[in-house]
Amino acid sequence: MPHTTALEPPETDQWFVDSPELSEFVTTAKEIIASTNRNHTETLNILEPYFAALLQKRDWLPEHFAQPNPESGLGGGIGQWLLYRSQELTIFSLVIPPNSITPIHDHLSWGLVGLYQGKQEETVYRRLDNGELEGFAQLEIVGLYQVKRGDIYRLLPPDGDIHSVKATTVFTPSISIHVMGNDTGSILRNKYNPEQQSIQSFCSGYSNAP
Repeated sequence: MPHTTALEPPETDQWFVDSPELSEFVTTAKEIIASTNRNHTETLNILEPYFAALLQKRDWLPEHFAQPNPESGLGGGIGQWLLYRSQELTIFSLVIPPNSITPIHDHLSWGLVGLYQGKQEETVYRRLDNGELEGFAQLEIVGLYQVKRGDIYRLLPPDGDIHSVKATTVFTPSISIHVMGNDTGSILRNKYNPEQQSIQSFCSGYSNAP
């Protein structure tokens, strides 16, 4: 059965997946976040090996959270499935159908993104303007990366925070796991159109939670 509500959230924690592997990772991540005291570079350095170990484990992600979503807030049938969230940490899966591509977007938070299934092509952008002109944004491409299962990349604004991601698999979706320092699907962030040099606020939402 799909999870459409949280599983008995204790205090501020909301669980959408009942998984010992995920629970163990969340416990470790929250301890690291508390101990690094908002030093996000240190948080990423210490947390990444634990995240890499989680990506290597199989069968902890339920099938429902590995599916595309025709009503996606990101378009292209892309599923954004909330797995866990609290005040300091959000974890979700991003499921991209074959050859679909996300809008060019930012995240406005530190984070780790790791590929759980399939292959992806990530295009990373840098913003050149100072953001003073409303609705205007000038971008340049700073990297094009082929991402395979188990690969991890970091988000640490402003560097590397603007990207688009395409699934390069033929028959099955790509699935990435996002570990974020904000409630990414619930906040207003930005999507970009480099050809029109425009920027627009949007809220991607989640496929399984308000």
